[in-house]
Amino acid sequence: MSAVDIIATAARSMGYRDEAVVRNYTFADVLDPADPTRTVLLAAFTQTPPSYRSAALAAVLGGTGDTLELVKAHRALGAPLLFVIEGDLVSLWQVRGDAPPRVLERLSASNLPALFERHQDTWRPDAIHRAKSIGAIDRSYQLDFVDIGLLPAVEGEIHLKLDRLLIDTLTAASEAQEGKKPETRLLFRVVFRLLAAKVLQDRRHPYAQGWDAADLSSVLRAIESYYSLPSVPIGGRQTVPAAFSAAWECLRHGISFANISSDDLAFVYENTFVTPEARKHFGTHSTPRQLAEYAVNRLELHRYKPEDLKVYEPFTGAGTFLVSALRHVRDLLPINWSDQQRHDFLVGSLAGDEIDPFACEVATLSLILADYPNQNGWHIAETDLFEKGVLQDRMRGQNVILCNPPFEAFAANERARYPIANQSYSKPVAVLAAALDARPLALAFVLPRPFILDRQFAEQRRKIETLYGNVELVELPDRIFGASVVESALLIAREPRPPAPAIIALRSTEVSDRDRVAFLRTGKTTTERQIVRAVGESPSGELWIPPLQTIWDYLAASPRLSRHFTIHRGIEWKSAQDAAWSTQRHAGYRRGLHTARGARQFLSAHPVWLDCRPERLLYKAIGLPWEQPKLIVNAGRLSRGPWRIAAALDNRGLLCSQQFFGLWPSEALSCTQLLTFAAILNGPVANAFLSVHSPAKGMRISAVAQIPLPSVLPYYAGELVAEYVRLLMEPTALNQNEERLEALLTQIDAAVLGAYDLSARLERQLLDHFRGVERPVVHPWQHWDAYDPTPGLTLSERASGRFQAYGSWIQSVFRPLPNEEAKLLRTYRA
Repeated sequence: MSAVDIIATAARSMGYRDEAVVRNYTFADVLDPADPTRTVLLAAFTQTPPSYRSAALAAVLGGTGDTLELVKAHRALGAPLLFVIEGDLVSLWQVRGDAPPRVLERLSASNLPALFERHQDTWRPDAIHRAKSIGAIDRSYQLDFVDIGLLPAVEGEIHLKLDRLLIDTLTAASEAQEGKKPETRLLFRVVFRLLAAKVLQDRRHPYAQGWDAADLSSVLRAIESYYSLPSVPIGGRQTVPAAFSAAWECLRHGISFANISSDDLAFVYENTFVTPEARKHFGTHSTPRQLAEYAVNRLELHRYKPEDLKVYEPFTGAGTFLVSALRHVRDLLPINWSDQQRHDFLVGSLAGDEIDPFACEVATLSLILADYPNQNGWHIAETDLFEKGVLQDRMRGQNVILCNPPFEAFAANERARYPIANQSYSKPVAVLAAALDARPLALAFVLPRPFILDRQFAEQRRKIETLYGNVELVELPDRIFGASVVESALLIAREPRPPAPAIIALRSTEVSDRDRVAFLRTGKTTTERQIVRAVGESPSGELWIPPLQTIWDYLAASPRLSRHFTIHRGIEWKSAQDAAWSTQRHAGYRRGLHTARGARQFLSAHPVWLDCRPERLLYKAIGLPWEQPKLIVNAGRLSRGPWRIAAALDNRGLLCSQQFFGLWPSEALSCTQLLTFAAILNGPVANAFLSVHSPAKGMRISAVAQIPLPSVLPYYAGELVAEYVRLLMEPTALNQNEERLEALLTQIDAAVLGAYDLSARLERQLLDHFRGVERPVVHPWQHWDAYDPTPGLTLSERASGRFQAYGSWIQSVFRPLPNEEAKLLRTYRA
């Protein structure tokens, strides 16, 4: 018996189904830029249909070159174990994502049965399948030979290349059609049929033998018959539009779909073909794939029995949540189930509703693609969920709710029509409230970002704290949705909480703007914080763990800015602000600052003339003591990052528009004292505080008022600021004094931070919060560590010059114990 025969027999005896052990399996090497098609002698899969997600082990013929390179060339198969056969000798390799392959065994072919026997507990199809699908989120399922980085590496490349292929397909269709382009919905339907045909064809499905690949109408009719779909009106063989023929030619000669997971194809199909224009035209919304994957991953559905799960996605949109849930629930089903058994179970376990008919069609077709090779059985109901009692009825009996609800408020006509609008003007609040009333086992909701802290969601946050023992909030950056710029957050709640013990596990996760693209590609987050705390008799609803919480706890008793200043917003107009200023003086106009755009720390903007005629003004800000010395700060954020505020001294009596706050001292302060407060406001503590405690786009006066101050004000920082500003005012400052300006700014920050008296550990957390972001100053600025990266010292200690580090000073200070003393210590500890 050959080595391949021995491996095949051993795999079957270990539980791999006959149809999951495939000879001469071919796959596209998506990790090679040329996308070559490779073939292995044998591949065993944990379940069917075969794909890189279910590949467990494979065998290839060696002896014709570098074995290490041979193994690396087969990474895209997705199998964690690869047997390389060289005559009677066999080597077993661990295949890894980024790291080089690692040899695990070298043995003769006759010893292969004993090798499989020795590893029968860890090489079983269910063990490897769970290690690949769940191991990354639950370490108890991890296996040491399954590299958790391999699957994401292959998946990432597959999505990139599928997306590129589908874009090329769209381009080919567009360029081939002369005159009027195909109607969007028709093109969408035809391309789905072409994708389904390519899947059947590349996977050598018997049904694909029944059509003529050169006759597009034959292909389309066959797919419509297979999936019981209505016919698309394209005519016969001689009248097929050139656009569709060009699309089919591009697809059928593109990358092979043989080893591609069907849910990957469904995700990319929905994302690529349902363009922003189509979404706008048809009103279709969608959830980014990685957002859905992240949410469903975090729900940890593997902790439940599959038969106990009833997954529901109201406001389904394009069905991204359902496609993700389909894969996760399918991974929990018994390995020995047939494709039809899994299909029947999934159709009965997943449901969705959507009011938009085009979105219903998109979601249904996406589920069909994700459920290959099963024939159609999916149905997304076209339903107005806001009609009286509908949403509550549909949620009843569903115990996993996944939802990306409409974000807008109910319009006046909707409030008159829908009783549910009487509970809240906000659609997200109304939908979340209905979901919580259903008390599901778990839920994942995309919500407006104010859900994290705003009072309008306080009741829902308290109810979540009452119902669930594990809650995660994810703060998402702007532009996370390709078709929307709305600021959003993700709520993930699971583990219904018993009356006792009254504790809750909280996780707060952030995706920064700089990591937005990485998150959308791989699900990578920026940072996360976790605590377990008690739940009181009256839940607080405080589910968010603010960044740098240990610092705010340390500064909790510190004096606040409101002790020294009265804060007001600038003047507002009855008409558009853009029409309320001029570069020329007019009757009723006064000198002031119009826009905070481009504000820079310690410098006030160039003044213009503001319209101060009483009949043009709103409110009473014009009556504030603008002529008195004050500080001026921007009222809207300066960036998406942690640098939010730019403060400057004004002793020229300038007015400000509503884009600024004016800060008037409660008692007379000297110029140096005011500049000291400017240094504090422009420093890392104040900016970090506002980035955490104020809305993303604006800043509340209440948050500015609560900025913590040092117990002892560092007035010498004001002298440094005076020198810094004087230097800025020199005509050649930005050409000749950049290094001096940066050094002065570091000394100012060091003086302020030294007054806060943070420990080196807390200060390190604070300074790391600003790593990799641009500061709103007029000269180049680098992170403080570029000035002096010495570890273990505070910024004021580094800036003082009293602590000089030379060479390997840590080794000279912390010397190892002499051998005899070390031996005695080990004996004592034993």
